[in-house]
Amino acid sequence: MQIFSYSFFSKIIYRFANILITFFLLIILYTAGSNLDTSLINLIPFIITALLIYYLNKHYLNLYKLMPYKIEADSEKMKCSKFFFSKKEITIYYSDVKSLSGGIFDGKLSGFMKVCDGGNNICIGFFHSLQNVRALQKLILNKVDRKIYDKAAEKIKGMKTSNVFSTKPQVDKKNENKNS
Repeated sequence: MQIFSYSFFSKIIYRFANILITFFLLIILYTAGSNLDTSLINLIPFIITALLIYYLNKHYLNLYKLMPYKIEADSEKMKCSKFFFSKKEITIYYSDVKSLSGGIFDGKLSGFMKVCDGGNNICIGFFHSLQNVRALQKLILNKVDRKIYDKAAEKIKGMKTSNVFSTKPQVDKKNENKNS
């Protein structure tokens, strides 16, 4: 059984960064709100800041529900534990996985990756900053149903092709002329 977890720094970021950012946004919101008396144009930064606070905290609440900080994986299942503010443990069998989305599964270099169990209607997610995440990705891709694997492999293949063309090495023309 392999154990995957986040580094101490990543855990701090994923658990508590929104508290610090929300605190600073509340200061800005208070400042913008105190200036509403002078002009209605000051309503714009007030609304923008309030929306930022709302969407930031909504995003973090979703992370708290979906993201385990410890994943134990073997050849049959993934056992997910240490969710934020919860002692729940979720076990997802690879045979029950109905969808893979986000990050490498959608052909992106990074991002939040979701594994959804269709039988139990459960999803978990993890970021690319998970220690040894490539091994977990390979394990998941090797154990899921062939149709799901094919969809993810197609997106990964498309990503590699586009990256090859975008990072084409430049040939030095001086060296090319000397060799001719």
